[in-house]
Amino acid sequence: MALSFCGNDDHFNSYNVTNGVLNNGCFVDALNLVPHVFLLFITFPILFIGWGSQSSKVQIHHNTWLHFPGHNLRWILTFSLLFVHVCEFAEGIVSNKMMQTNHLHLFMPAFMGFIAATTSVVYYHNIETSNFPKLLLVLFIYWVLAFVTKSIKLWKFAAYSVGPQHLRFCITALLVMLYGLLMAVEINVIRKYVFFANPQKVKPPEDLQDLGVRFLQPFVNLLSKATYWWMNPLIMGAHKRPIELKKIGKLPIAMRALTNYLRLKDAYEDQRDPDRSPSIWRSMYRAFGRPILLSSTFRYLADLLGFAGPLCISGIVNRIQRPARYFGVYFMSSTELLQNTSVLAVLLFLALVLQRTFLQASYYVTIETGINLRGAMIYNKMLRLSTSNMSMGEMTLGQINNLVAIETNQLMWFLFLCPNLWAMPVQIVMGVILLYYLLGPSALVGASVIVLLAPVQYLIATKLADTQKSSLEHSTDRLKKTSEILKGIKLLKLYAWENIFCDSVEETRGKELTSLKTFAFFTSMSIFMNAAIPIAAVLATFVMHHFLNEKGPTPSEAFAALALFHILVTPLFLLSTVVRFAVKALVSNGFFTWGSNLSTLSNINIRIPSGQLTMIVGQVGCGKSSLLLAMLGEMQTIEGRVYWSNSCCRLCQWIQQQQISSCISVFTLFPIARFKQRMLELTDTNNTAYLFLSAANRWLEVRTDYLGAVIVLTAAGASIWSLEYGLPSGGLVGLGLTYALTVTNYLNWVVRNLADLEVQMAAVKKVNSFLTTESENYEGSMDTSQVPENWPQNGEIKIQDLCVRYDPMLKPVLKHVNAYIEPGQKVGICGRTGSGKSSLSLAFFNMVDIFEGKIVIDGIDICKLPLQTLRSRLSIILQDPVLFSGSIRFNLDPERTCTDDRLWEALEIAQLKNMVKALPGGLDAVVTEGGENFSVGQRQLFCLARAFVRKSSILIMDEATASIDMATENILQKVVMTAFADRTVVTIAHRVHTILTADLVIVMKRGNILEYDKPETLLEQEDGMFASFVKADM
Repeated sequence: MALSFCGNDDHFNSYNVTNGVLNNGCFVDALNLVPHVFLLFITFPILFIGWGSQSSKVQIHHNTWLHFPGHNLRWILTFSLLFVHVCEFAEGIVSNKMMQTNHLHLFMPAFMGFIAATTSVVYYHNIETSNFPKLLLVLFIYWVLAFVTKSIKLWKFAAYSVGPQHLRFCITALLVMLYGLLMAVEINVIRKYVFFANPQKVKPPEDLQDLGVRFLQPFVNLLSKATYWWMNPLIMGAHKRPIELKKIGKLPIAMRALTNYLRLKDAYEDQRDPDRSPSIWRSMYRAFGRPILLSSTFRYLADLLGFAGPLCISGIVNRIQRPARYFGVYFMSSTELLQNTSVLAVLLFLALVLQRTFLQASYYVTIETGINLRGAMIYNKMLRLSTSNMSMGEMTLGQINNLVAIETNQLMWFLFLCPNLWAMPVQIVMGVILLYYLLGPSALVGASVIVLLAPVQYLIATKLADTQKSSLEHSTDRLKKTSEILKGIKLLKLYAWENIFCDSVEETRGKELTSLKTFAFFTSMSIFMNAAIPIAAVLATFVMHHFLNEKGPTPSEAFAALALFHILVTPLFLLSTVVRFAVKALVSNGFFTWGSNLSTLSNINIRIPSGQLTMIVGQVGCGKSSLLLAMLGEMQTIEGRVYWSNSCCRLCQWIQQQQISSCISVFTLFPIARFKQRMLELTDTNNTAYLFLSAANRWLEVRTDYLGAVIVLTAAGASIWSLEYGLPSGGLVGLGLTYALTVTNYLNWVVRNLADLEVQMAAVKKVNSFLTTESENYEGSMDTSQVPENWPQNGEIKIQDLCVRYDPMLKPVLKHVNAYIEPGQKVGICGRTGSGKSSLSLAFFNMVDIFEGKIVIDGIDICKLPLQTLRSRLSIILQDPVLFSGSIRFNLDPERTCTDDRLWEALEIAQLKNMVKALPGGLDAVVTEGGENFSVGQRQLFCLARAFVRKSSILIMDEATASIDMATENILQKVVMTAFADRTVVTIAHRVHTILTADLVIVMKRGNILEYDKPETLLEQEDGMFASFVKADM
């Protein structure tokens, strides 16, 4: 057909204006082109030339400053305008096909309107971010012209009796309304910024002036919010190199834990009423209710748009059309457009795009709200967390992590699933109604099948949750044990206890694997049920339909019903998940507390004078540290109060032990509050990463969703085109479109799983690198049977030309060291930091590379011994006392080879017997993680008892008194002198006065022995290093 703006049909002169130009439909359509041409003509030069030189002088880091009133409303109206223009264009194209010749005026104004609307929003965005509102006058003129021309068109339609029964009338009426609303929005902006004598000046928000804030979702325009376009630079950067934590910057102020805590606190305080107590749930609703309602609205829209797919499939397979004429051109009825296959294909595409956009927006808003709530709850709990919760053994780090992270996550995920609570019933009711509309009473049979099988799904989901909980408990236990191994790895190796702890971890890992296998089984069952239930429902429905109607459903009914059944299964499956998380959220909110009322200090009345140094003294475990913590508010106060005239701070276990015994200083440097501050910063950092992760997931899913929509559109277009040539049957078209709708979900999961696989493979790579790391040679050149059972019996040590290094690539730390230690001798080794003292102690246990020389103990070169044999025959007390969670018995004798009498004897020697007897369980009394329920001094005495239990003839003390007070040090020295009187003791001295009574002193410097003699002899050398050490220690 020839191209003509007004057409050239035989029976009608499209250019006839005898009844007036406004009575000519083609002229009115041409008139509607004028505003669009005007806008494009004016704005394109401005957009290309730019107005950077005229923009606001306010310097901000991000070009996302959106401050014009009605910003979001404008974007919503513009999107609506674009959608209506698409409908107008589709109506024009379909109407044009009904004409003899081409009538460009039927669809060209719609096409130009779409271009102009797109240009208007681009133009507006640039004006707003550049802060030059005067140029909005152009848009105002455009809206006025468009409103007037569309109003004329609507008026002429009414004059010729074209009404709501005709689609073109409805579209024109909608356009008039939208142009009018956009005109009103523009008037509001211009009134505020342009026409006043002193136009209002606004300042950019503080977050946009902060170069560290890089999470821009709250500040970008609606399109960027919906598509996460602002994430593009980050995603592209991450593709080139991994994202570092510092790259993601800080959270905006409104999303920080402190801000959200204050919001929640204010909502809670506002409920103060004598008649009823405040409710945390009402507080949460008041503080975070608006975004939850917004998310729910998005979810409703997404669910309703989800039904467009089955309806469009039914319409495409049916293909119905009808005709009518006014102004000499074809006019569609209001329902006719929805019966055109091409239009239905486009509407299906748009419905999918909008549905997935709303769904992802709902996901994001709920996750963001959940993260904000989690930050508020964590901050609230951190304010109430005291050091005593850990030091008294009431809480381990794992439990605090569980309460702070996992329990608050339950609340966060409940909020994420919350919109399902009210969206699911609507989705189910709508689905059943549409099924009944398509298939009649037989649809109720299929719905009944789904309902009847829902309890099975719920049972599987419950089992899945229980199994997951069990596997998480085993996983937590394994991680706790592994963490303890890593923290105490030095002690484990020195005592040759690796196998004991490895067996314990492997036992827990076995339980974890059993739970994981069960979890995998129930996961498979859940996936199977999700796939099987729609098929079972469809089969039952079609059988009943055939039984009632004596024929099967048509292809359009069958595949629309199949798509609807797929939709119905999801809310019923999610129901169990939502209920489960709701219960967990209630538990988390109800029992998010810790601590007990055990009294540690009682009847304390003390006044500490200002400006003076006050010392607190007492025996080990008497409550010195507890009193200091109580004054700092780090103990739970059961009764009484602490008053401060000024702020204070403290340095943990900072003790002037050289001058005053058994004292702790109230001089302090760093407040415990630093711990809470650090936790708050970590919370904000974690939330920042979580928000970026959520935005990145939405970025990915939006794009895969849009790609899926394009695939559906392509499939629909190909089906429609092939139907023109009679290639596939209607059934095959329905089949293809039904399963094309599922492509979106599969695309998401394929991409996500590939990304997860890449991440998990990094862990595999790391494990592989550990496997290829060279380990210690445990075998040795001597067989265990060649070593006497009582070796070493005497404790004689010969060090001959010993050279030691930590790695073949590093310089030696001990150089040609020679020494002889007689059986039963007490030897002290001292020297400055880095002199090689501790390296020598590790050499006794073959923990370092002895590449030259040797150490001979009771006639055997230790390098020839199996490591297990060597290390199990020696004892050591380290500087930092290490205790493991479990019992006192386990910490003294993890090999379970000693009798109770032997253990009580060791505790008596360490002066711990009375204290342990007073504990519930005695030897089986609980030791918390890291031994936090005992003081540092008590822990070191337990380590002494542990060394005594082994009954080794050689004891190494590696700066064992460095972290304890003077009283505990005196106890330890006394025990060593008595209990180990007949054994060889090598003491690496932290303070030289502890080795003044030694039989032999070795002074080291830079890996060499500088002085070697009795202490009295060395003290006579006044210019000697040992003498200078003693003087400095006085």
